[in-house]
Amino acid sequence: MPRLDSEQQYPRSRGSRKLAGLAFVVAVGLLGAGCSGGQTGKASPTSPVSSSPAASPSLSPTPSPSPAATTSASAAAPRTYTQKELASRPCQALDARDLAALGIKGRGKQEVGDHGASCMWKLAGQSVSLAVDLPLSYARTMTKNGRVSQVPVGQHNAIQAEFQNICFIFVAVDDIDRLVGTTTIPERGVSQDGTCPAGASVAAAALTHLR
Repeated sequence: MPRLDSEQQYPRSRGSRKLAGLAFVVAVGLLGAGCSGGQTGKASPTSPVSSSPAASPSLSPTPSPSPAATTSASAAAPRTYTQKELASRPCQALDARDLAALGIKGRGKQEVGDHGASCMWKLAGQSVSLAVDLPLSYARTMTKNGRVSQVPVGQHNAIQAEFQNICFIFVAVDDIDRLVGTTTIPERGVSQDGTCPAGASVAAAALTHLR
């Protein structure tokens, strides 16, 4: 993830910075309350749940799946990793199917920074960098002077901050002190309109590989 000096442009008053910081802390707190627990692919506790009574158990035997169906289901399921495993190898967060679906050509480039490893891909004129184990302090710094909002990413809630043509997205999976995050920077001459969607798409695909 690139290191940025969030104070170098567009200075704000001390009161504005405090309000922005407070808004971010409150938003991340909501993520912690609403993020899904256990399996990453499941809906969060804040998702609507059907209140209809459970169906009566059937007396008919459940047919065993055919070998072909089992093989097909296995092939469709993405490979999953623990957050710790992906933190050291973030380029594995997107597999060949993800790259094809997102229109990314070539493998990602792994980099190492102050907060561990990240992987960078080129997506529709955007440079998207993914890190899987970011501290909350980093997210606070990177979003301090940004325009912060809460957005859906896959089946999770995320914090999005737009700052100086850069889009940061942070997702709390199980622990708000260990965040999955993307940093997206448009290439020269490319519209900024696709910056946040590109980062959100990479984050959503990566989350399907977390267990």
